[in-house]
Amino acid sequence: MPQDNPLLEIIRRPDLSVLGSSIKKLPVQLWETRMFFAGVQDKKLKQITTAFPATFRKDHTTHPIFVLAVLPGLAHTVCPCSSKGHTGKQRYIACGCLLEMRETVMDRDSFLVEKYAFPLPDDHSLSKNLFFLGRVPEHCLHGRGRKE
Repeated sequence: MPQDNPLLEIIRRPDLSVLGSSIKKLPVQLWETRMFFAGVQDKKLKQITTAFPATFRKDHTTHPIFVLAVLPGLAHTVCPCSSKGHTGKQRYIACGCLLEMRETVMDRDSFLVEKYAFPLPDDHSLSKNLFFLGRVPEHCLHGRGRKE
C-alpha cells in the first residue's frame, strides 16, 4: 500500500473523542472538518485576508476560526468567525450548541465569514497558538452559504 493512501490515514487517526475536555491544543495534522478554534490574532487575520476584521478593538483582539475543508498533508481551508452577522445570509453556529469532543457550549451565535476563507498550510505558525473548542455538529450549523 502506498504511504499516502487516504484509507490508511483514516485508520491511523486517533479517536480524539476519548480525550474529551482535556484537549486544549491540537496539532494541525489532526484537524477535521467542522472543528472550531479560538485565539487567532486580529492582526494576523488582517494580514492573511487583507480585509477581516474591518476594524480593530482594544477590548477584543482575537477571532475564532472554523475548518471548512481538509486537504490531508497539504492544508486546511478555514474561515474566520464573528459574533456579528446576518442569519438569513450567512451560515452560523447557534448559541447553546454543544460542541463535540470537548463538550463546550456556544455562548453566542458565531457567524462563518466564508468570503474570507483561506488555506492554512499544515506547517503554518498561526495554528500553534490556537485553543481547540470542539467540533461543530452538523445540526448546529444554520443559515445559507457555502456547504462542505
